[in-house]
Amino acid sequence: MQEQDPLVSEYQHEKSRPREAEALQTLRKIASLVKPIMRQRGWRVGILTEFYPPEQNLLGLNWNRGQKICLRLRYPGDERQFLPLEQVVDTMLHELCHNVHGPHNEAFHNLWNQLRDEHESLLRKGYTGEGFLSEGRKLGGSTRRIPMHEAQRRARAAAEKRRTLAAGSGQKLGGSGVRRGADIRKVIADAAQRRIDIMRGCADTDSARVREIVDQTNKSGSKTKAEDDDADEEAIMLAYIDLVQEEEREKYGNGYIPPSKDNPAGSQASAADFSSSWTCNICTLVNPPNYLCCDACGTDRPSPPSSPVRPPASTSRSSGSASNTNITASGNRSRLPDKTSKFENIRALNAEIARKAQAQPVGWQCAGCANWMENQWWTCGNCGMMKTSS
Repeated sequence: MQEQDPLVSEYQHEKSRPREAEALQTLRKIASLVKPIMRQRGWRVGILTEFYPPEQNLLGLNWNRGQKICLRLRYPGDERQFLPLEQVVDTMLHELCHNVHGPHNEAFHNLWNQLRDEHESLLRKGYTGEGFLSEGRKLGGSTRRIPMHEAQRRARAAAEKRRTLAAGSGQKLGGSGVRRGADIRKVIADAAQRRIDIMRGCADTDSARVREIVDQTNKSGSKTKAEDDDADEEAIMLAYIDLVQEEEREKYGNGYIPPSKDNPAGSQASAADFSSSWTCNICTLVNPPNYLCCDACGTDRPSPPSSPVRPPASTSRSSGSASNTNITASGNRSRLPDKTSKFENIRALNAEIARKAQAQPVGWQCAGCANWMENQWWTCGNCGMMKTSS
C-alpha cells in the first residue's frame, strides 16, 4: 500500500518527567487533530516537542516557521498534571499561524480564527484524529487502498452519528454546552481570557531567551521519528476536508475560495476588510467592521479617534469676533463645531455604540426545547433545531 510522508516528521518529549509515555501520546494526538488543517495548506512541521520552561506564562513557540514547534503540555508548578487537550490544540493552531505570519497582526488573527473554525467544524463532524474509525488500530492491513467514495461514506456516516448522539445530550457539537442558569458573560469572558493567555504565552522568537529554550529542548528531549501516514487514514482525512469545505462553500456561495499554501485563510481572507476592521482592546480579536462589540468577549468597540478639525480657510470680523466657519469641498460654508460640541458628539457616539452593544443578545433560546445556546452556534445542541434569527 502506498504511504504518504508524514506532516510532522518527529516528536520529542522529556523522558525525565512523570508520565512521559502519555506526553508522547499527547503530542501524536495533537498532530493527528490538526493534520487536515495542515494538509489543505501544504504545511509541515519538522519537530513537534513538549517543553517546560520556568517562565510560567509561556505556552508555545514556533521556531523558524515550523522547523520546531514547542508546546507546554503540563501545568506550571505541577509537572504531573497535563493541561486540557483543547487548550493545547488551540496553542498549536496559534503556533501554526506563525508558519505564515510573524507578528500578531490582523492577518495573523484572521488566519487563527479560520483555523479555529475549521477545527470546530471537524469536531462537529466527529473527527477525532487518525485511526478513530478503527478504535485506535491502523486502518491498513489490506493490499488495496480504501476508495475515495468509501472514505467519504465513512466520514459522512461518522458525522451523522455524531449529530445524532449530540441531539438530546445537552452539549453543543464540538464543545461543552452552556448550562441553563449559567452566567453567559462569564463563559464568554473565560473564553476570551484563554485567547489572551495563548497570545501572551507565545514566545517572541526574536529574543535570545527563545534560542536558549530551543537549545535546551535539543539536549533534554527524546526524539521519536514519525511513521509514514497510512494511505487509508489519509483518504479518511481528505474526506473530512471535503465535508468542511462543503460547509464553507454553503457559507460563502460562489465566492468560496478553499485554503491553500498561497492563501491559507481562504475565503475568510478575501472577505476581511482590514482597512475598516477593528481589534478588541481586551482579547485582541480582530472583528468585522460592522460589529459594535467584540464577537469573542462582548467588549464594546473602541470609539473611533476624532477627526482633526481643520482651521478656517478664511476669517472675517463680525461684531468684533472671529467667524467660526470654513469652506467645504463644495464651496458651501459650514459651521465648525466648537470644543464643547465636539466632545458632546463623541459622548453621544459612545453612548449609541454602548446601547447597541448591550441590545445585542449574547445567546439565543431554542424555540423547540428552550435550551440556551451561544450566538456562535446555529443549531441547538439539545434538539438540533436551527435558530430562528441571525
